[in-house]
Order: sequence, then C-alpha cells, then structure tokens
Amino acid sequence: MDNKNPALSGIKVLVVDDNEDTLALTTLMLSLCGAQVIASPTAAQGLEQVQMQRLDIIISDISMPRMDGYQFIRAVRDLPIDKGKQTPALALTAFNSPEYRSKAFDAGFQAHLSKPASLEVLVETIAGMISLPDDLPN
Repeated sequence: MDNKNPALSGIKVLVVDDNEDTLALTTLMLSLCGAQVIASPTAAQGLEQVQMQRLDIIISDISMPRMDGYQFIRAVRDLPIDKGKQTPALALTAFNSPEYRSKAFDAGFQAHLSKPASLEVLVETIAGMISLPDDLPN
C-alpha cells in the first residue's frame, strides 16, 4: 500500500464492535489507510450514527449484548433510504461457519469476514464493496 495515496482515502466508515480492543485496532488500521472512522461500542449507538452520518460502509461485529449484529443490520435496512438504508455492510466476526455466513447475508450484510482478518483482506473487501472517490466521473 502506498502511504502517499492511502487505499481508503476519503471513505467514511462506521465500525461497530463491543470489544474495546478490537474496536480500537480496527479503527487504527482503517485510519492508517486513510479512512475517516467512526467507532461505536454498541449497536444502538451505531444505529444513531447511521442516521446522522453519510457513510460509505458499515463494519459490524455479530456477537454483541442487547442488540446483536443481525438485529443491528436489520434495523439499518428498515431505515428510510436517506437515513442509511442502503449503506453497504460488512460482518466482521468470529462466527465463521457457512451457517453464520448465510445468516449474515440473510440479515442484510453484503460481505462476511472472519476475525482476525488481515489488513490487506479487510481493505480489499471494503474497496470491492464501495465506489472509491477515484472511480467517480469528473
């Protein structure tokens, strides 16, 4: 990755994870790649952020207390379009069996990665899910 032109420059990412260390590490990794990261320790706070921000992508854990990642993404998909309904979403989770992968897609995620995911795989997955600003017509 070229540090002069970070891979995720200009991308606004919401990361939702109840594990403080994972949230901090994911935020740091994505920030170093040029992304503007909004970190949320709960799905409820994440849902508020989705409605307040114009996000390029959501990255969410699945196993969280009170509202899990499946409930969270279903709530996002129930929002009006102008409040984030169609924001691309990536499940980043320790649940990695085909059953959990299928459940994530059924809930409304477009991609599923198992923890721990390498930075390279994470960046490639994000880039594949969104239109990077360089791809926009002038």
